[in-house]
Amino acid sequence: MVSVGLRTAFNEHLFGEPEQDANTALTELDKGLRSVRIGEQCEAIVRFPRLFEKYPFPILINSALLKLAEVFRTGTNFPRLCVLRVCQQSEKHLDKILNVDEFVKRIFTVIHSNDPIARSLALRTLGSMAIIISDRKSVHHSIRDSLDSHDAVELEAAIYAASKFAAQSRTFSVNMCSKIAEMIQGLATPVNIKLKLIPILQYMHHDAHTAAMVRRLCAQLLPSYPAQNFVCVTLHTLTLLASETLVEIPQQLLLLLEYLCDSRRGVQAQVLSDLKILAVKGAHLWTTSNVDGLIDLLLDQPHLELQRRTLDVLVTLAMAEAANCFILKADTKLHLIWNQCCYSCDRSVAAKAVQLLVQLVFISSKQDILSSSVPDLSQDAALAVESLILGLCLAGKTEERELKIALTSAVQLSRVAGPEISATIIDCLTRLLLQSSGSTLVLLCQALAAIGDTQPSAIVPALVDIMSMLKKLTVQSDQELLAIPLLCVLMFQTHASHCWSQQASEVVHEAIFRVDLWVAFRIARSATRYGHHSIAHKILDRLLGHISTEHLYFWIQGLRDFTLAESHLSCGTGPPDGAAVSLMERLVLASKLYLQGLSSLKAATSPTRVLQFQAEFGRLRVEFLSACSQLVQACRTLQTAPPPAIAHAVAAATRDELQRCGRITHQLRKSVVVLRQVAEALSKLGQSAFDADQESLTNLQLQKQMALILAQTVESTCLRASQQGVMTVEDDLPMINKTVQADHVAVRSMATRCADAVDLVRRFRDGNPDLKLINHLNVGCILDCLKLLIETPLCFPRFMFQTLQTTSIKLAVSPQPRVAGEAITTTIGSQLAVKVEGIVQVTSSPRYFGRRVRAVQVTIQSNPANPTVGSDGKPIESSTSMNKTVEPHNDYFSAQFLLTFAAAGLHQVFVETALLDTFDALWNAGPKAQLSVKTFEESGSSKTTSSSSSAASRATATATSSRS
Repeated sequence: MVSVGLRTAFNEHLFGEPEQDANTALTELDKGLRSVRIGEQCEAIVRFPRLFEKYPFPILINSALLKLAEVFRTGTNFPRLCVLRVCQQSEKHLDKILNVDEFVKRIFTVIHSNDPIARSLALRTLGSMAIIISDRKSVHHSIRDSLDSHDAVELEAAIYAASKFAAQSRTFSVNMCSKIAEMIQGLATPVNIKLKLIPILQYMHHDAHTAAMVRRLCAQLLPSYPAQNFVCVTLHTLTLLASETLVEIPQQLLLLLEYLCDSRRGVQAQVLSDLKILAVKGAHLWTTSNVDGLIDLLLDQPHLELQRRTLDVLVTLAMAEAANCFILKADTKLHLIWNQCCYSCDRSVAAKAVQLLVQLVFISSKQDILSSSVPDLSQDAALAVESLILGLCLAGKTEERELKIALTSAVQLSRVAGPEISATIIDCLTRLLLQSSGSTLVLLCQALAAIGDTQPSAIVPALVDIMSMLKKLTVQSDQELLAIPLLCVLMFQTHASHCWSQQASEVVHEAIFRVDLWVAFRIARSATRYGHHSIAHKILDRLLGHISTEHLYFWIQGLRDFTLAESHLSCGTGPPDGAAVSLMERLVLASKLYLQGLSSLKAATSPTRVLQFQAEFGRLRVEFLSACSQLVQACRTLQTAPPPAIAHAVAAATRDELQRCGRITHQLRKSVVVLRQVAEALSKLGQSAFDADQESLTNLQLQKQMALILAQTVESTCLRASQQGVMTVEDDLPMINKTVQADHVAVRSMATRCADAVDLVRRFRDGNPDLKLINHLNVGCILDCLKLLIETPLCFPRFMFQTLQTTSIKLAVSPQPRVAGEAITTTIGSQLAVKVEGIVQVTSSPRYFGRRVRAVQVTIQSNPANPTVGSDGKPIESSTSMNKTVEPHNDYFSAQFLLTFAAAGLHQVFVETALLDTFDALWNAGPKAQLSVKTFEESGSSKTTSSSSSAASRATATATSSRS
């Protein structure tokens, strides 16, 4: 944790520099630009990209780039080169330049220099700015003239600029197509220049006529220039052009398959690389004949690297859902692949062939529904996977890349194949587990954990071997620090729905007290995610005595209190002797421990680590437990029900038949309201967790479902007649069950308990159709349902400990007061322009594809601090609310509003932002801002203003209501 903190501080403060605001940082860099020493000047220039990343707002970027353009105009070539690098590194910020004409003018001045190096730098700088000046005719003309230059440096710069402009401008690409074609076909153009000009043609896809002309030109070049480098560049250019036009993909496939028979390996390798591009872009356009051509080459190809590349193309096709080019019959060429390639002596070829075979098993499992002639490939795939894994694990040298492919295929096959295939794969992995060590052992544990995450029952037969391996690693002096947590995860998965045996408890207990502290924390984290809170509490209690930093101490202490509370709820025991306690005592004890944990989490919060989700998660758990305590107490008040004579009089007086039951009716109704409030709060917490993974959101959804089930149980069994009680929750529950069938085993166990609770209530209602008043049977059903849900181990979501992505928004609202804390002044009747700017910044792990921000919803609301009172003594509605949805461009968005204030005085303006993902789901996860605006009457129009203020207020209120 210390290293993470140091790394964060290192990145945030730019080589140890103190924190500065944007204006101060820009002023210091401006001093460097004005220095007479070229070293200091260049040092200031190269620090501008960091400034843009830290303060990516248009005003600063416009000012800074204008200063750099002036340096480019007046400086020497080396500072110009530094400015060029800044423009290339800050391409996504270029469209924030406000004075584009002035910026281009300063750069374009250098194009008329007598120095060819200066002209080259100007051309490259203009090319890097093509995204904002794509249709500037003067720049197009300069690039065209420079293509006729006799200076090699200027010519290469012109080619670079032409490539950039062709990618952005349709006009430029159409006008330059004939010029580039003439240069490529011309005999005076050197060969190396032709090789650099040909890739520009890949951008000539803006209209069909130009694309067809380029294709004819390249088709003429292929026989005219048969050299390997020319053929490779031309074929690759045609492939990229076809991938953009799409209609040329079938023709390009035939051309590539024709050149696949070329005897030169370089050409074959380039063709296979291009075929993979077309497999990604247009898998639905491939035909069976195209695949047969690839398979023929694969079967006749002696070179192993080309075999691997060919299989890689076939795997890419098989993984595409739109591909329909595979015919899975008993006598096809595909069956020759796994007979020849799955058992190849080259492990990389065998790994790709096995991956292809497993993907074909997926395809065959989908086609089984429509056709009975599709053969069962799962047995062949299982044999090939086992053979490859055995060969890789028992080899002297570990080939991790191939082993990862083989184990991934094994996990996928175990999920789609039957239980017999899964048992065979798990048995093979377990036997290898006992003989492996090092990285191979870790990979095998990861594969078993991936299978156990969705199929925990399949791991149960291997439990004895897992325990023996865990015991072996625990007693060794050179412990496998990465394998022990994974083996413990396997233990947690297999015991998610089973009771712990004494031997398993002893093995895990011995392991957690012999590993180092970081590994122990990882085991505790896994235990909380699978609902084994008693084990997690023991580990966290041990860690408390070995923590040096204050924030980490309170963080671990808060987690320890949470796990202790959950262990009391699920185990039914209490401190200090572990004696059995009642449900009410457990609820009170758990609430107390959660409150202690919340206090610790508040102390653990720091500016760099805001535990907002964790604290809100614990607070809502306390509210749910308090609501359950209130429900238990309400059920107990049935004993205080009035005698029948008094009850009948009370019911007649209140016209409520349920009042015969006495005070319990009112208490149950309050419990229903509180439970629904908890469910609504859990829903809001899920809406605010934009960066949470899907498993964590499903966890919150199931907790919300538990609260709704309890509320619906009380309503359907006690507060309504049996003919009117409809369990609406059971309509939602099957949908949740479908979403978690292939999800985390812990989430699936929580969903199963929810289904059991609904079945319990349904059976009670079916068995007692005549119950219309509250009695001990209804109350008993409520308590049974409550006990079932409370004793369900609450699995902590992954988002509690780990964030796979981080989305942040930097917000800037203008105007701002000159002195912080003061109000902005304006007059009545005038409109205040409020501009909201923001930068969306997303950081995520390389292999995680989480939610992306499609749009930002900006809401602005103005409320008077002291509402104006009308002549009738009632406050006049003078608040204003507006919202606007904007899409970020290169992570930047802006929205402008015009606010009108009808009454004099102080007004509070609130700015809120919400995020819209790619599925148009709204997430209340954006920042908020606030402004104070003070309005006053103009001295010359005070009478007019006073006479018309009420009318203006009513007009504003009418406009607000119409907008809402």
